[in-house]
Amino acid sequence: MLGAARIARKAVIPAIRRAGAGEVLAIASASGKAEAFAAELGIPRAYADYDELLADPDIDAVYIALPNAAHARWIIAAARAGKHVLCEKPVVLSTAELDDVEDACATAGVQLAEAFMYRHHAQLQRLRELLDAGTIGDLVTVESSFHFTLARTEPLDIRLRPDLGGGSLRDIGCYPVDLLGWLTGAEPDEVGVVAHRDRPGGADTRMAVAARYGDVTANLHCSFDAPFRAEARLIGTGGSIWLPDVFRADNRGGTARIQIERDGESSVVEVESDQYGNQVAAFARRVEHGVPEPGGAALTRRTAAALERIEAAAARAVPAGR
Repeated sequence: MLGAARIARKAVIPAIRRAGAGEVLAIASASGKAEAFAAELGIPRAYADYDELLADPDIDAVYIALPNAAHARWIIAAARAGKHVLCEKPVVLSTAELDDVEDACATAGVQLAEAFMYRHHAQLQRLRELLDAGTIGDLVTVESSFHFTLARTEPLDIRLRPDLGGGSLRDIGCYPVDLLGWLTGAEPDEVGVVAHRDRPGGADTRMAVAARYGDVTANLHCSFDAPFRAEARLIGTGGSIWLPDVFRADNRGGTARIQIERDGESSVVEVESDQYGNQVAAFARRVEHGVPEPGGAALTRRTAAALERIEAAAARAVPAGR
């Protein structure tokens, strides 16, 4: 583990142990939290320096839960040390960084996976089956949003620091963007963006994106200023599908609801799955067999390219702020 992050403590470490996907051997933290973190979670080794952990010959792979701006640097360092990498989303901040990390991993012969855990919930397979069966006809538009309330404190939360790759788009807006890339298999042809910042030059705290993916239009929203919501609605020529738990089904014990509406009638399908457990199990298989997940790298590149375009469009717009 590179970084003593909350998500490692609450989600990823328990998932590794639950799935039997490997042993959590060591934690490194530059903030001085490694020993306390290791003691709390029963991790045998603690390092105060990331390079020391990467030099440990007993470690096969690392999970990176550092601020977004540090991802590329430490993916490359891990690859050069011969470690496979599972990195929190977004894996990089630009397609140029993605080129660099992919080159480093290919040269070292190690696997790289982006930790979009929602991709590993069985509801996506069920959703694809419904779409392929023409349940709602041809897809017309997608509405997706991810919101939660983030307290404004000093010092600033890393998610509010642009120098660390923070902002609502990179933290949670990346999920709807990734979902659109998965649904359409494409990058957006057009994007329009409105962003809000608490202060000039600060990280975006709210964002609205209008986009077109071929014949499919999309409206995506994210913010640190509204009660929790992480959903998507797919509207087709013959009906609609509402996914109220599309990104965080783990908040409902792993049960995701799929509500289908057509011909004036509504039905609900519930799908149970352990998205964090499935994610680490899939990564462990990659490490063991050296075979990437089909389409995973292409989706990561589509998402990185779309986020880069959206961020550039937001920068060109006149920033709104209080």
